Amino acid sequence: MPQFTPTGSHMRALVKTAPGVGMDLVDRPVPSIGDHDVLIKVHHAGVCGTDLHIWEWDAWAAGRLRPPVVIGHEFAGEVVDLGADARRDGLLAIGDVVTAEGHIICGHCLPCRTGHGHLCVRTQIIGVDRDGAFADYISMPASNVMGLDGIPTDIGAIMDPVGNAVHTVLEGGEVPGSTVLIIGCGPIGCFAVGVAKAAGAALVIASDFNPVRRELATMMGADHTFDPASDDVVARVREVTGGIGVDLVCEMSGHPAGHAQAFAAARPGARVNLLGTPSRTTEVDFARDIIFKGLTLYGVTGRKMYSTWIQMRRLLASGRFDPAPVVTHRFPLDRIADAIGVIKDGSAGKVILEIAT
Repeated sequence: MPQFTPTGSHMRALVKTAPGVGMDLVDRPVPSIGDHDVLIKVHHAGVCGTDLHIWEWDAWAAGRLRPPVVIGHEFAGEVVDLGADARRDGLLAIGDVVTAEGHIICGHCLPCRTGHGHLCVRTQIIGVDRDGAFADYISMPASNVMGLDGIPTDIGAIMDPVGNAVHTVLEGGEVPGSTVLIIGCGPIGCFAVGVAKAAGAALVIASDFNPVRRELATMMGADHTFDPASDDVVARVREVTGGIGVDLVCEMSGHPAGHAQAFAAARPGARVNLLGTPSRTTEVDFARDIIFKGLTLYGVTGRKMYSTWIQMRRLLASGRFDPAPVVTHRFPLDRIADAIGVIKDGSAGKVILEIAT
């Protein structure tokens, strides 16, 4: 792999250069910026399941990506240049430490114009539809960039998945004093545990097959953790909730069995917020599981722009929520294969690339 100083007109970048397994660390030009853009020197970047899909070149990746593309959509760093309009606006300055929303939206479609930009029909995601953040530098629209206000860049780099957890847990506004079940304790599920506790949940239950993830959920504040391989999760949930079930289920696994548990463990009149993305169809008895139970279902897509970011930044600043325990591994940019490996084998929580030199 080429090595060089990331200054001047070139930089290191992890690129999906062609269909197939893997990524390549290559020498690329530093991105140019337009009048409304910001050039950011990347300090840290988060590696997630999407990056694993791209590395493996599964059916989703093959149907979505058009190589070559720089991978990575979770990051934080330092502003090093501003386009003319971004500079004139005065909202950002060279040297600011920032992160960014990785969904680039059109601002003109019906969802955008009705306050639902996170559902924009023309969304482009960095690291998927356009060049991303596994590189020394990234160009971003200034409107997507947010100052970290003292939050360190290794935490700023994971605000994208933390935001997914904030969106999933807080949508509906019924957390204080409630009972919450988190199904699936990957990094976002573990973050969700911490968000629920910080928001005042009376009882937080977490369920996952992986003992590493259950331990991380406990570290984030889960009152009970269950193993679906050995526990009857629904029965145990009812046991610790006086037989009624939970007020809120956050379904993070996307597995049909997780959906079945979510609907069964929810009390009558409860809410089920669904973040996990299924790879196959789930069969649901709508009359029994949803209609007659009076459940409210909500599909979670990304982070609300930008109310979720405001909530998240306030939670982090309050000191009541700390995502750091979920970060288990850190690697330099040229060890992306090792980063992917620990995610693939289930031994990791959140994995971070340390990019700035």
